[in-house]
Amino acid sequence: MTFNEFKDKIFALAKKNSVDVQINYSKNRNFQVRYQNGTMDQYTDAGKFKITVQVLKDGKLGTSYTETFDAPEKVFEDALENISIVDSEDTEYFYDGSGKYPDIKPYDGAFENLPVKQRLSYVERAHEEVRKSPEILNDMAVYGDQMSEVKLVNTLGLDLSHTYGGGFMYAMAVAKDASPRSAVEFALSKRPEEIDPVHVGRKAREEALALVGSKSVKSGKYRVILRNDVFSDILSLLISMVSAENAQKNLSPLKGKLNEVIASENFTVKDLPYHPLSINYTPFDSQGVPTREKVVIDRGTFKTFLHNLKTAKKDGVEPTGNAVGSSIQPINLCVEPGNLDFNGLLERLSDGLVIIEVEGMHSGANPISGNFSLGAKAFRVENGKITHGVEQITISGNFLEMLNKIEAVGNDLRAFMGIVTPSVLISELDIAGNV
Repeated sequence: MTFNEFKDKIFALAKKNSVDVQINYSKNRNFQVRYQNGTMDQYTDAGKFKITVQVLKDGKLGTSYTETFDAPEKVFEDALENISIVDSEDTEYFYDGSGKYPDIKPYDGAFENLPVKQRLSYVERAHEEVRKSPEILNDMAVYGDQMSEVKLVNTLGLDLSHTYGGGFMYAMAVAKDASPRSAVEFALSKRPEEIDPVHVGRKAREEALALVGSKSVKSGKYRVILRNDVFSDILSLLISMVSAENAQKNLSPLKGKLNEVIASENFTVKDLPYHPLSINYTPFDSQGVPTREKVVIDRGTFKTFLHNLKTAKKDGVEPTGNAVGSSIQPINLCVEPGNLDFNGLLERLSDGLVIIEVEGMHSGANPISGNFSLGAKAFRVENGKITHGVEQITISGNFLEMLNKIEAVGNDLRAFMGIVTPSVLISELDIAGNV
């Protein structure tokens, strides 16, 4: 049975039962290979698909899943029966496909079209580069690519499809020291030619070696640079805070703060359905609502929550195209870059720390209060120059208070999974050391 045949049977059952129905079909293919300490120890080349059927009756939604086209009748019946166990008083909706969808080109399968030998060469070259120094004790390099195809149809007339994907790789190096020093570098792109495996391997090796001899610092308040990868981790707290659903449930510290100043005037954040550096891009969300550019924070002023159909209806606003399954998330949370490159940020910092890694985001950061306390690694900066590695420190504070202390924003943009950000200079941050 084909998808269209499956869809026709589900739609016929919906008409017979006087209900509306929506079908979400997602097909994923993943290729990944890992080299560790001189040998290939992981190889994956697999694909699968999943179908989600949702039945809407009297404002209640029943859901069922399948990974085959074999039994559309059973999938429909299960979804219909599941309405009876819904205990929420909220009214659910389907989208009819009206509105203007952004013109986003689908992924062209650039990585999938590469011969396997060429794809293996990425990880082999990175792995070889990491191992060039005898001081490296352990190493790892991973290459992967992925492609996803989405189809979304419903009985209100919605009929959408999109394909997205790209490639990624990362390398880890562990250098000899009293305590081993580790570092990781990564790259991701929609185009194979934009991933440089030698650069990835070299940066991991060089940073691990630069951390040899790391020592702690005295506790106190420090001027710091949060490097782009670290700021991406910490900025993930904003994802929960800008969810309209969390605000409606009193789980966001931004509730009631629309159009109020919540950050430095140097700080602007947008949600973009497409960014050239990111492998996340889509013209519609998981409910079929068109995606669009939104300014979330404009020069420090909080401008909008992100909505799905249900939360938008509650607040009397238009949906923003940010439904992701049962949650609300940005597509690409993008920080507007400033004028300073990383060296310029170091000069502006003059004396302080560059935070290069944080640990414990899940346990040490609270998106409801915004408070965080995270183990960290850093580089000491004196007179605008990096002097040595820093270990055994904890950074702590409140996320929204920290946003108000952004003194400068760099232009060293990097894409992470759903976040695109440069490094930022924070005028003051609490550091607990061990000296």
